[in-house]
Parts: sequence; C-alpha cells; structure tokens
Amino acid sequence: MKVFLLHIALLFSLVGFSQQDAIYSQYVFNPFAINPAYAGSRQSANVTMINRNQWIGIEGAPNTQTLSSHAPSNQYPIAYGINISRDQLGPTTNFSALLTGVYNLKFETGALNFGLRGGIFNTVLDHRKLQFRESNDQLDVQDRLSATVPTFDFGLYYYTERMFVGLSMNHMTRHAFNLEQLANNQAYYLRRHTFLSGGYAWPINENFMFKPTVLLKFVEGSGFNADLNLNVLFKEKIWMGIGLRNVSSLNLVVDINLTDYIRVGYAYDLNLTQLNNYSYGSHEIVFGFDFNINKTTAPLPRYL
Repeated sequence: MKVFLLHIALLFSLVGFSQQDAIYSQYVFNPFAINPAYAGSRQSANVTMINRNQWIGIEGAPNTQTLSSHAPSNQYPIAYGINISRDQLGPTTNFSALLTGVYNLKFETGALNFGLRGGIFNTVLDHRKLQFRESNDQLDVQDRLSATVPTFDFGLYYYTERMFVGLSMNHMTRHAFNLEQLANNQAYYLRRHTFLSGGYAWPINENFMFKPTVLLKFVEGSGFNADLNLNVLFKEKIWMGIGLRNVSSLNLVVDINLTDYIRVGYAYDLNLTQLNNYSYGSHEIVFGFDFNINKTTAPLPRYL
C-alpha cells in the first residue's frame, strides 16, 4: 500500500503538477467552483461549502475543502465572489484564495455573464513524507518546500430559464513556481484548465424534471476528461443523479432542498478501474445557503 501511495504521490507531486485543481462530482450544483462567470446568476447571495474525500482506504489520498460565496449587485449589472480552497494529496498541499468580478448582459430570453477571477495559489511539497529507495536520490531533498504564485481565471456563462452553457479557463497566465531545490525546476508551473459545461432542465410533469448535463475538461499536460450526468428532480425537493467520468468512475448524487434556500448534497464515486481493489470509493458533501432573496419566487429548479 505504501508503494502504491508513493507512486501516486510522485505522479501528482513531482511530475510537473499536471492537474492542480480538485475534481468535483457535484459541479452541477456548484458551477462557481469551476467557472467564475456563474457568480450572481442565482439572483441571491450564495454560500457553498464542499468537503471531498477521494479514494477512501488509501493513505494520503486526495482530500479537498472549499468555501465559496457570490452575490449580485442590487444596483448595477455586476456580481462578485470569493473562493477559498485547500486540496491535499500525499505530500502535496495546494491552497488558493481568489476574488471574482462578473459583468452581466441581459437579453430577451436569457443572460450572458463575463467573469474574471484572480488571487494566489500556494503549493507545499513535504519531501519528509516520502520514502526513497536510494539515500542519494536527487529528488530526496528532505525539506518542506513552499511556493506562492498569482493566478487568474476567465469565464463565460450563458443561461435561460431552462438551459445553461459555460466556458472557462483557469490559471491563464501559467505562473511558474520557484522551487530551485528540485531538479528540472522549470517543469513546475500552474497548468491551464479549460472547462466546457452545459445542461438543460426538461420538465416532464409537476412532479418530475430531468436535467442532463455534460462537463468537458482539458488540462495542459494531463489530457481530456468528460463527465456525463443525468439528474432527476422530484417534487422540486430532491435531486437524484447518476454520472460517468471517463468510463473510470460511476458517480451517484443525492441533493435535497431542505427549504427554498438551504440544500445539502452527497455524492459517492465508485471506481471502475483496478483502483477499486485498493479503495472504497470517494465521498463528497455539499452544503448550500442563499440569503437576501430579492424576488417573490424560489430560484428556478435548474439552479437548486
């Protein structure tokens, strides 16, 4: 097991930080985590908290906590938000704190948001948690390395009463980490993450609504990923969903609207690869809150 963990840690921590942003199975219920342009589209002040434990049963597996908040302006076609995230995998811990600004254009049938997000991204690589076979290995610096760089994201988000399409690019400027203690230092920089998402809320009757969604993700140096999801809303209270990620993970989601403006969600990811021999799957919990609602009706089911 330790050897298996070491291979994972080296893959993610030492080979150029290929994928630095966390994976979210409930991206449908918190698009702001991947696209800054989503800010303000709920027409309320929103706070969302996420805790994700990936690959349960494997020591040092990914563990992620995220706190985000966003709200529209009452007087101007703008919105603003904040994201704070901590993501740990073995000896590597990534922390980010980001501020968001959004400009909103309204059309007859929908709206288009332009979002820009910026802040800091800190990575810590603790070599003291790694075990090397050779005492003179050049990667064994026996130190806790830390580097902080600026990062900027851009996004577009178009939405109507029943559909949405989002496009975003994170870490656009690809800032390099200053980790001079490591060999091949030039390989350590923020990789661009590009997301394309879309979905449609299709009402069947007063009790059921279907919402198929798709998320396409391309990470520089890591390749292409795809999430396909089908969610069903029952009596505007309970979402139940199933998703497939890269034919390697089957994701089951339950999201409950406790009130019109309070919800809790849970996702379980079942591994469909050989990783299932070592792991009991992944767990993800989401809490969402809306405040200061400036309208008489609840948010559309597409948002909840």
